[in-house]
Amino acid sequence: MAQNDTYIDDKCFAAVDAVVGAKDDEGKMAAAGKLMECLAILEETFQKSSKGLGFFGGETIGYLDIACSALLGPISVIEAFSGVKFLRQETTPGLIQWAERFRAHEAVKPYMPTVEEVVAFAKQKFNVQ
Repeated sequence: MAQNDTYIDDKCFAAVDAVVGAKDDEGKMAAAGKLMECLAILEETFQKSSKGLGFFGGETIGYLDIACSALLGPISVIEAFSGVKFLRQETTPGLIQWAERFRAHEAVKPYMPTVEEVVAFAKQKFNVQ
């Protein structure tokens, strides 16, 4: 992933958009598969680059952590609306732990909305009950 700094924007957000915009079950399944592929690559990247530490770059939050954090809100909303879990212990354990650490970090916590707040905002914005 280091060779393509735009992977998150080009692939992951495109996959998120495809999940949201899918019109039928076949399209939803294909888009969900692409998002799962993106998350698998991010999981692999996290495992390699974190070297067992808390963040992509090691002990402190870096550029890749900030870039990946932008996916947390949209994925949370998709999970809440669809009932499908994309971040799962069996497939993305590192990303799950990373997301918890990132959200709880003292530099992030005061500014990062909770999952519940993001979902409530999306429900209001898209008029979903």
